Formats: sequence, C-alpha cells, structure tokens
Amino acid sequence: MEHHKVLWWTILSNALPIRSIIHKKFHIDDASCPICGVEDESMEHLFLKCDLAFHLWPSSPWGIFPVLGTGVRMWDWVKFIWNLNSKGVNADEVFLYASIVVDTIWRVRNDKVHNNNLDNVKRCIDYIHHSFADYRAFLLPTPTSIVVEAWHPPPHDWIKLNCDVKVGLESMSIAIVTRNHEGEVAWVRTAKLDFSDALCEKAECCLALDKAKEKGCMFIIVESDLRVVINFLNGKETQWEVKNYSSFCNSLSPYFVGCVFSCIGRSCNFVA
Repeated sequence: MEHHKVLWWTILSNALPIRSIIHKKFHIDDASCPICGVEDESMEHLFLKCDLAFHLWPSSPWGIFPVLGTGVRMWDWVKFIWNLNSKGVNADEVFLYASIVVDTIWRVRNDKVHNNNLDNVKRCIDYIHHSFADYRAFLLPTPTSIVVEAWHPPPHDWIKLNCDVKVGLESMSIAIVTRNHEGEVAWVRTAKLDFSDALCEKAECCLALDKAKEKGCMFIIVESDLRVVINFLNGKETQWEVKNYSSFCNSLSPYFVGCVFSCIGRSCNFVA
C-alpha cells in the first residue's frame, strides 16, 4: 500500500516521468501515449482518458468514471472520490480501488515502454478485482456483526423484476427475472447490446420497465444491485451520469399503478 501512496504523490505533484513532462525539459522524438498513441501522454490522458483507463474505471462496483471532454484534472478526480462519503458511499473503499487502477495503468504503460508488451483489458480487470478483494479484507475489515440478506417475494398482485448486467469488452448482456407473489418465475428477458458507451450498464432498469409495460403489468418492483442508479431514481442522489436513463425510466413509470425501485445486495440478485 505504501507504493500506492508514493504513486499518488508523484501523480498529483506532476513528478511522474511521463512523456509530456519529459518533453518540456528534453527533446524526445515521440511524446504520444505508449498505450493508445492517440494523444500526447499527459497525466489526465494516461490515467483518465486513455482507452485502457476508459475500460478500467467503469469496472468498479460503483460504476463511477471520469467523463471525457469535461476538462477534468487528476486533482478534480481525487476530490470527487474523497467527497463520496457525503453521498452515502464508502470513500475509503473507492479510493482503495482507484489506487489499484492507477497502479495497474502505470504498470501496463511501463511494460509497453520497456518490454513492448501490452496486457489485455480483461486480465487487467481481473487483476484489479482480485487485488481489491485482498487489500480490502486486510485494510478495511468488515464489522463482526453479519447481516444476512434474503430475497423476498412481492405482495399479492405485484411482480418483482430482478435485473443484472454483465459487461464485456465490446458488448454487454442484460438479464431480467420476473417473479410473482408466490416466488414463481413469471417470465425472463435477456438482451445483448453493443458496448460503445460506459453508461450502457445502467440500461438494465430501462429494459425492465419497457418489458413490464409490454406485458401490461400494473404493480411492479424493480430490484437491482446497482446502488447509484436506484438511489438516483428514488431521488436520494444527484448523479448527472445517469440522467438520460432516469428520464427514460420516469417517462415509463406513469404506465403503472405502482412502481417501486429497490436496491439489493448481489447475494439476493444471484438469479438475474
């Protein structure tokens, strides 16, 4: 964990030896990003805008990522993470994840520069997830009291739609499992979408409402483990990243007599 602290210090102090900084002091033939080659290698490009960073940030359990074209700086991104506590998110966990992401990007970048080897995105994401689980268990132990979560069927005349999504490198799959008040499966819907927008994973709630409307359902409960979206739909958070999707959901909700959005743990959403 100490090397994460050193890396953050060098990033925020502009002391990391990236090409744009070196180019200001010495002539170098190529200042472009060694990973994607699209732009000059700056702090913001390497850690926030590069194609590798674009795929790594949305892989987090919180679905947060820097929005391109907004001029966000590294300090802005760090302050955003620190302020997540005010939004009901454990900022310590997010910052631990962010530390592993930037460390992974820097490791992949150096491997490309010095060994001409570029690791693939899937292996990077797997490494980040495993490292986060190990560091979290050691540095951020959970309380001793354990709350057992359980899935419960909806009330009589209601249906419950459990949604989940699996994001790949170029596409994503959405699954919706609908059950009645007796816990019986009423219907299942799946969809595969092109993964051209990191926000597409929020589309699971949109698809659930659209299919429920198509089926003529009147009383529905939409459950998802994507806390950011559920809190936004319930008016508990302000997340500009999901406004387009929330507008679509809000436009469909008047078609139902009762429409409830509920956040659940992944252990209760395993069927989807």
